[in-house]
Amino acid sequence: MNKHFFLAVGAVCLLSACGGSPTATSLTFADQDVGTTSAAQSVTLGNTGTATLHIDSIATTGDFAQVSTCGSSVATGANCTINVTFTAPSVGNFTGTLSITDNAAGSPQSVSLSGTGVSPPPPRRCRTIGQACGGGNGVALDSFAQK
Repeated sequence: MNKHFFLAVGAVCLLSACGGSPTATSLTFADQDVGTTSAAQSVTLGNTGTATLHIDSIATTGDFAQVSTCGSSVATGANCTINVTFTAPSVGNFTGTLSITDNAAGSPQSVSLSGTGVSPPPPRRCRTIGQACGGGNGVALDSFAQK
């Protein structure tokens, strides 16, 4: 059986000629406030071979999660999307791996994941009780009246 696959992050093909052996692949997430989840970044899994690509598992490690459209197989000439998110548990740098276990040569295929947790900015404070602190993105109030 001739099984070739490709992984593409966003619109960039990460394998030579979008087929053959994996090269270094990675996703880096922008700074993320502690306790919040990032927007998803996508990885495309495609089958350029002549036989169905059977997927045993798609999993992440660390503080990363995935949701995919892949199901249990990818037909010849088809592809599917794996969306990965990062949830910052605390301040610092975090790493993980997206692993795809299937019937292709070189399985499992891996994508390195990294993200950084940062402290959210402090809420804006106002001088008068009940005064909105501008921006309309969550009102913060001071507990002291203006003197």
